[in-house]
Amino acid sequence: MPDLLAISFLIAAGVAVIAGMVRGFAGFGAAMMMTPVFSALYGPETGISLCLLLEIAVALPLLPRAAKYVDWRRIGLLMLAAMVGAPLGNLALTQVAPEPMRWTISAIVLAAVVLLASGWRFHGEWRAPVTLGIGATSGFLNGLSGMAGPPIAFYYLAGNETVTRVRANLTTYFVFVDAVALLVFAGRGMVHRDTGVLALCLAPAVIAGGLLGERLFPLASEAFYRRLALGLLVGVAIGSLIL
Repeated sequence: MPDLLAISFLIAAGVAVIAGMVRGFAGFGAAMMMTPVFSALYGPETGISLCLLLEIAVALPLLPRAAKYVDWRRIGLLMLAAMVGAPLGNLALTQVAPEPMRWTISAIVLAAVVLLASGWRFHGEWRAPVTLGIGATSGFLNGLSGMAGPPIAFYYLAGNETVTRVRANLTTYFVFVDAVALLVFAGRGMVHRDTGVLALCLAPAVIAGGLLGERLFPLASEAFYRRLALGLLVGVAIGSLIL
C-alpha cells in the first residue's frame, strides 16, 4: 500500500486529476501529462504501466455516452493495426536509442500541427490502408512511450466530423489500444502488483477529473476544442524533446 501522504503520491494524484480533466474534455491528452511525471517519480517501466491503467480507468465512465457517436468499423480497423504495432513499439523501447526516436516523434507531430493549423482538411473518406497505417503507428507509439494519441488525433481532426464525434471516437479508441498495450507490457513481465495497487489508489483522482472534463465539454465551442487539441499535440512534441 503506497503512503497516501507522501509527496510523490500527492504529486501523482494532482497530475491524475488534471490529466483526467483533459481526457474527459478532449478525449485524449492524459498520457502526455501522466507518463513523464509518473516515469520521473516511479521509473519508466512503472510510469508507463501506471499511465495505461489510469487511462483505462478514466475512460470507462465516459464510454456509455460516447458509444452512440462512434464509427465502429473504423475503430475496428485502427485497433487491428494497433495490435500489430504495440508489440513492435514495446520491443523498440528496450532496443532503440531514445534520443533519435524523441526527435523523430517531435518532428512528425509538429509537422502535423502545422498542417492542421493551416486549415487543411481531408475531404472524403479515409481509405482502409491509410486507416490501418495510422492505427499501426499509434500502437507502435503506445508500446514505445504510452502515448498513442498524436496519429489518431491528427486522423480525426483532419476530417470533417463534428467535435462531438471526434471526441467520442478518441475516447473509445484509447480504451482498447491501452488495454492491448497493457497486455503486451504484462506479457513481458513489466506490470507488477505494486503498480496495480498504486493505480487503484490513484483511480478516484483521475476518474473525478474525467467526469469534470466531460461536464465542461458542452460549454466549449468547436473552435476552442480544436485549438486545445492542437495545443496538446504541441505539448507532446515539446515534451518528447525535453523529457
